[in-house]
Amino acid sequence: MHPTDGAAHERAQGGMDEVFFSYPRTDRAAVLPLVRALRDAGVGVFLDESGIDEFEGITDEIRSALAGARLFVAYYSAAYPTRPACQWELLTAFRAAIALGRASERILVINPEPVADHVQPVQLRDARYGVTTEPDSTTRLVARIVARAEGSPGCLGDAIASKRPVWRPLEHLGSDRFVGRVDEFWQLHQALHAFEYLATQDGAAAGQAVVIGLGGVGKTLLVEQYARRFAAFYPGGIYWFTSAASHTPDAPAPDGGQADVLAQHYQQVAAALALDSTALDPVQVREAARQHIQSVGEPCLWIVDDVPGELSPGAVRELAAPHPLGRTVMTTRWRGYQLPVVDVDVLHADEAYHLLTTARTPKGSDEEIDARTLVQRLGNHALAIDLARGCLADQPSLTYTELLDQLVDTQGGDAFQELVEDLYLQVPTDHTSDIAATFTRSLHHLNNHALTLLRIAALLAPAPLPERLLTTISIALNHQDEPDTRRADRRALSAAQRRSLIRQTGTEPPSWFMHALVSRTLTLHPETTRLRPALRQAALTATMRLMQAVYTPGRLDLADVMPHARALVEELDTSESLALLDSVARYDYESGQPASASHHYQRLTDARTTELGEDHPATLASRNNLASAYESAGNLGRAIPLYEQNLTDRIRVLGEDHPDILTSRNNLAYAYRSAGDLQRAIPLYEQTLTDRIRLLGEDHPNTLTSRNNLASAYRSAGDLQRAIPLFKQTLTDRIRLLGEDHPDTLTSRNNLASAYWSAGDLGRAIPLFKQNLTERIRLLGEDHPTTLDSRNNLASTYWSAGDLGLAIPLFEQNLTDSLRVLGEDHPTTLTSRNNLASAYESAGNLGRAIPLYEQNLTDSLRVLGEDHPDALTSRNNLAYAYRSAGDLGRAIPLFEQNLTDSLRVLGEDHPKTLTSHNNLASARQKAEAVQHGSAASSATDAIPQEPFTAE
Repeated sequence: MHPTDGAAHERAQGGMDEVFFSYPRTDRAAVLPLVRALRDAGVGVFLDESGIDEFEGITDEIRSALAGARLFVAYYSAAYPTRPACQWELLTAFRAAIALGRASERILVINPEPVADHVQPVQLRDARYGVTTEPDSTTRLVARIVARAEGSPGCLGDAIASKRPVWRPLEHLGSDRFVGRVDEFWQLHQALHAFEYLATQDGAAAGQAVVIGLGGVGKTLLVEQYARRFAAFYPGGIYWFTSAASHTPDAPAPDGGQADVLAQHYQQVAAALALDSTALDPVQVREAARQHIQSVGEPCLWIVDDVPGELSPGAVRELAAPHPLGRTVMTTRWRGYQLPVVDVDVLHADEAYHLLTTARTPKGSDEEIDARTLVQRLGNHALAIDLARGCLADQPSLTYTELLDQLVDTQGGDAFQELVEDLYLQVPTDHTSDIAATFTRSLHHLNNHALTLLRIAALLAPAPLPERLLTTISIALNHQDEPDTRRADRRALSAAQRRSLIRQTGTEPPSWFMHALVSRTLTLHPETTRLRPALRQAALTATMRLMQAVYTPGRLDLADVMPHARALVEELDTSESLALLDSVARYDYESGQPASASHHYQRLTDARTTELGEDHPATLASRNNLASAYESAGNLGRAIPLYEQNLTDRIRVLGEDHPDILTSRNNLAYAYRSAGDLQRAIPLYEQTLTDRIRLLGEDHPNTLTSRNNLASAYRSAGDLQRAIPLFKQTLTDRIRLLGEDHPDTLTSRNNLASAYWSAGDLGRAIPLFKQNLTERIRLLGEDHPTTLDSRNNLASTYWSAGDLGLAIPLFEQNLTDSLRVLGEDHPTTLTSRNNLASAYESAGNLGRAIPLYEQNLTDSLRVLGEDHPDALTSRNNLAYAYRSAGDLGRAIPLFEQNLTDSLRVLGEDHPKTLTSHNNLASARQKAEAVQHGSAASSATDAIPQEPFTAE
């Protein structure tokens, strides 16, 4: 309502007031004279006198008044930023003013304070704000407001209206107890909109920000409140994902953890967009998210909460929004990410007091003193104060004095001192003892079921906990049926959530998150120690059950379970923990993490050797898998001796005809072939095929695989007369047994085409490659990795045929698609760039070829390591291009290095080593010929990446 005192005033055109006057109720006496002066000057002024300073939204009356106003005037006293109502009004006007033009032209700040540091956003903190501390200031302010209103065409109007953004996967309600943080809100907003506010922010990392602070100071709640208060800036939606952080602020993601962080992130993205995570890989999920944001076509907010430390720059990029319309906020305790930082510290003393007393207003001055003492004892730490508030809310008869006494009583015993020391690493203040006591007291009034669930969560990783895992553990622990268990769990979790001890982070599928400080409090509690063996056994049993039931290699089925599986296998104390470690290692191997798989298989092999002995079949299986992981990582020097030892031991223990013997022999043959040792590989492949035909029959899938592998070895040896018939027979058998559309059939067709390519029979190779590309597009889609392989193979064949007009566009498309779908570091991307460079080189376009070769060598060394065969190929090809350009000064050192590395890594008889010998000799011959002015031989070999042959 408007004031009833003062002269009546005329409304602006359309019955609306020209000026909306925003002020805190405590400043009413200072504001009214200025309002009367404006009205006396004929200016229509809306002044809200509802007296409501605390509310979640803007009333219809206020929204209507803002829409009809030309000018927004804020009486920005020190109290103004502490009033949510004032901040809501300012935010709404600010967004409308931004849409209409410069905010400072539509918003006038009246600052009664001697300084302007409290004025936010900083765009309004300039010479145009008014002051009320000078003589005749009211007269000058009225004149300025009148002039500004007359010079502001139109109203804030439609720019006020905004649709409510959709939250995905679920809306975060924030807290009705939230206090303060106005400066942090605007710092965050300015970082996310730096391109719009170039005068106030470096635009280098515009659109992204990281919120940093100690554990429990309120980073997550700050971002929740920002998303709610600034929601109108993000009509395209608000996306919230919770990462898998470490307990300690500066700890890196654990072994295999970075891949887990990304896999879990993409699983959450898939759930938020209602995608089937079991049918899509991470690349496809990210592309679907990019397309979704693009189709909505409006700015959105992309939040990733609790990011662990020391992720690679590439991983951080993957966590960020996949489209420029998305503004990304990450919360973390690690300070190493090169993004604009918003620091979150403990609360101001008055804000902390306000938070504590929302539970109950202190009765009298003595209780107020005790409440302020309690705030001081807790160091203004947001989470600790909120937990103390929860204790007061749960026990209406509990006084502030009694709570202070209870905190003192709690601080005794070795377990408590261990908790204090542990929490000090994460909250290094002089108040850690009182904070620890508050955490301990907050657990006292939970029932046993809720405490058990929280203790289970404390055993697991500091990551979102899928409800299906928690329910499965509860069933294993209590032996109840699933519906009853789920209902009981949800009641208990809801009770814990009301006390701020755990929070729900997802609904489809349901997941929960417990703060690391609460987790440590529970972990170090004596009762948790007593119950730990039973809880751990139930967790191991349940996690194994889930992994065996749902795992699909390369998919996201287990992304939310893996951090917890890894946490459980940090300790190998039971047979169940060894079985789970085996599953974790297998997951890493099949999801493309060979280094992590090697680490876990080595642990498993050592443990099984100690427990079961060297000759136990389980130990031999672990050693075989360890060798396979080393091989996948390109470490043939460690893989081959393990394969050799395993084959010998299995023959001795199991006998010649055991299926595991055939597997060991096949694996050793493959490793020999990878090392270029075909003289040892081929006899093993031949023996394996013979034994599989005898023991399994001609049509068994393993027999077909052996025939394919032997054919590939013959092809590598240049024996195409024996390779091609085997490839043809395998293709015929797979069509008969599996059908035309089976992936193995497509692989056989690809391999036969590759053999024809090697034989120079391009007339047969090209139609097969074209057919395979067509079928893979039809069955798998344009972006499937094997579709990209097929396009590369067809392009390579056109290149071999000298048809660069067809080859180069296919190579260009493949590189573009590989970068978009697989990322710049994927091996297929590196191969695509190499092959495009080779095609440009063949076309005589060294100006485009050499930069691609240079980039490929740099990336190959970084991604694959200097000893990987593809890295050797990249160095050879760059040297060859330099030689072709006449730059022998750069070519010869690269050829020399490549020969040295090839001799060390591959051996002197490997084909690539022989090629390196020839290339270096030819380059030196050319250099000598140039020096003496004579012609030189040009018989130098480049090594393009030949068509892929699948094993």
